[in-house]
Amino acid sequence: MLLVKNKNMKNRILILGGGFGGLEVASSLRANLDNSFKITLIDKKDFFIFGFTKFDLMFGRKAPEDIKYHYSELNKKGIDYVQDTIEKIDTDNNNIKTTNGTYGYDYLVIGLGVEMHPQVTPGFKEGGYSFYSFKEAQRLRPVIEKFNSGTILISILKGPYQCPPAPYEAALQLHDYFEKKGTRSDIIIKVLAPAAIPIPPSKEVSTSILELLEKFDIEFLPKHTVTELDINKKQALIDGSNSMDYDLFIGVPVHRPPKVILDSVLGKNEWINVDSNNLRTEFENIYAIGDVTKIPAGSFVVPKAGSFAEDAGKTVVVDLLNRIKGENNKVEFQGIGACYLEMGAEKVAKVEANFLGANQPDLKFIGLSEKYKADKIEFEISRVKKWFN
Repeated sequence: MLLVKNKNMKNRILILGGGFGGLEVASSLRANLDNSFKITLIDKKDFFIFGFTKFDLMFGRKAPEDIKYHYSELNKKGIDYVQDTIEKIDTDNNNIKTTNGTYGYDYLVIGLGVEMHPQVTPGFKEGGYSFYSFKEAQRLRPVIEKFNSGTILISILKGPYQCPPAPYEAALQLHDYFEKKGTRSDIIIKVLAPAAIPIPPSKEVSTSILELLEKFDIEFLPKHTVTELDINKKQALIDGSNSMDYDLFIGVPVHRPPKVILDSVLGKNEWINVDSNNLRTEFENIYAIGDVTKIPAGSFVVPKAGSFAEDAGKTVVVDLLNRIKGENNKVEFQGIGACYLEMGAEKVAKVEANFLGANQPDLKFIGLSEKYKADKIEFEISRVKKWFN
């Protein structure tokens, strides 16, 4: 491959966040630009995990180190990885301040994802559990191991949230886990959602998910928003009025943009607004990708999920290379992605989506099969190979 040489002296490319989007941008740009371009990726963590592997941690299928991919490997590829916390983004002076230093940029790509706010729901932080972070999945594991009877409530506390099918995947995997353990008949599993159907952009996909939940005796309760937990009585307050008993509460915490975004001009509308074609923000040479953005798609928005962030990363790479090389290749973010829905027993379904290809999002539930288990494994392997060698 003929690497692009730097001709315009804009050679500092700074990437904030090492998720799907950030890793895609860093690895693809490094593969296309010579060493006169300095590519730096900053993340407060020292490792990356695929979101769906948190279930492996939660159910004890894999040890913590088995699902980690360390960012230090990026240095071997010519990408400067820095473990640090972003404290300020200065769009006027083209630099960002971290806990330990200041970094200038000529091009900035923001992929900082979301922050979880369990404290927004009274009682949840003290008496509830989640699987939406590495630590929370670890904390939930021994609780599930000891749980033998009672009611499990899985509650989506507010949208938008990462990986829309994940709460239903959790319910299905809990069913399989307790079925194998021989205690399923003593356990009630309910999923509570603020929306009327599991996946609001698609009645078709929602119907398929509802059929699976019904098949495995999992109750779906639409238009149910948990507003508070009474941890002494073990009751969830629904919509500020009715209550529901539980023995184990697993919630999807309220998601918000990172504080550093909310404190900056980029977060004046909470989530970062971008041009839906090329992912540029209104600020010169600044892009935003993935969960930290809000991109309209018909009556909905592009989901917060890894594959859509990866698609956004690919779009930014094309646009940046156009600018650097002075070319005019087509740039069009299409909001294409897929989510896997694993339920145990080696069965995996796949949801494919194109959010920006038509007036309304197009989603398809394309089957439940052992085939998609292998497909899911290959999805992980191919990206590990590309991003971490």
